[in-house]
Amino acid sequence: MSHPEPVSAEIAHLLGYSALCRGWAEQDEGPCHRDVEPVRRDIAEDRPGAPLLLGVRLASDDRRPLPSVAVGIWHCDALGRYSGFPPPDPAVVVTAATAPKAEYLPGETFLRGRQITDAAGAVEFSTIYPGWYPAQTVHIHAIAHTATATFTSQLHFPDPTSDEVLATDPYSERLGRDTTNHADTIFATGGIPAVLDITRSASGYRAVVCLVLPYPGELR
Repeated sequence: MSHPEPVSAEIAHLLGYSALCRGWAEQDEGPCHRDVEPVRRDIAEDRPGAPLLLGVRLASDDRRPLPSVAVGIWHCDALGRYSGFPPPDPAVVVTAATAPKAEYLPGETFLRGRQITDAAGAVEFSTIYPGWYPAQTVHIHAIAHTATATFTSQLHFPDPTSDEVLATDPYSERLGRDTTNHADTIFATGGIPAVLDITRSASGYRAVVCLVLPYPGELR
């Protein structure tokens, strides 16, 4: 397991003072998951879009931080494409049944990464605000690997912020978002949805969330 990289002071402050802890909502990992995410903080690579700093803090049921947990994320680019998979077909709802069965460019890694939680139970990623694809709201996939269990969820964005971002370039090249948070069939599954606390920054956006893993007894 890699050594944790402490989060920046900016994200640590937001996680400590802005993010209320909520339960981990176990949700669909989606059809574009890959078994191993690159170990890195900056996952944007060459993808254009609104810069996003993302902080995630994991806690036990008594709100103690959970260090040394591997947290991976992956999401689509501004035009709805996942690395290694073809661009989305606007006429097809992407599900496990309809998604391509093999990666067509397996060497691509944009917008995928993994970090180890630090002593405060936190990780940070530098990425871009995700775009959208048919039948799902704007989201980031997240997975947490402990010594004994794996937890999978999705991180969601406030719809007004997504509307603001999607109206800008390059997101505006792909008009017609068809699903908001409350119309998404995955959004409300598994518990209270993890909607990110998001603020503007000089260069883009900052988003944080604190999540309580559901079986902390297994982690001690």
